[in-house]
Amino acid sequence: MSEAEKRIDFFDTSAFVKRYHRELGSDVVDTAFADKDAIRMISDMSVIAFYSAFAKKVRTGEITEEDFRETIKEMAEDIRSGMMHLAFFGDSDKREAAALIEKHGPSKNLRTLDAIQLAVIKRLGPQVLRQVYCADRPFAALMRAEGFSVIDPEEPPKAEGKTEST
Repeated sequence: MSEAEKRIDFFDTSAFVKRYHRELGSDVVDTAFADKDAIRMISDMSVIAFYSAFAKKVRTGEITEEDFRETIKEMAEDIRSGMMHLAFFGDSDKREAAALIEKHGPSKNLRTLDAIQLAVIKRLGPQVLRQVYCADRPFAALMRAEGFSVIDPEEPPKAEGKTEST
């Protein structure tokens, strides 16, 4: 497969943290990271959200401050090594995030950072993104409504050939 034919797996912060902290859905994220042919991406805003998520884990006693520092180093190494790529949030994404809040905000709880994430995801587009990993059900539903294939790592896989009524 040529570089031009490769498609990208995008990770929302809600799924990305599962790579670094064992919790529901970590196995699905680990499987995605084990795919040697995949290109994995987060937005640069996810780096800040990642820090915040792990700082909260320190405050709530889930991890130690030493664990926090080691996790930050591990995530930074994944970016440096190319295991994870960054999509940078720009001016056009700011306009798109505002438009998304205008479109969806009156009827759905589209938060600021989620609007930024979705703006970056939309710029990349479904023709480039193979799938988006997101463990935030309302946000995942919104991304699906915008035309993206979304995997919630916390949801059990659906058995092939079965429907909800069977």
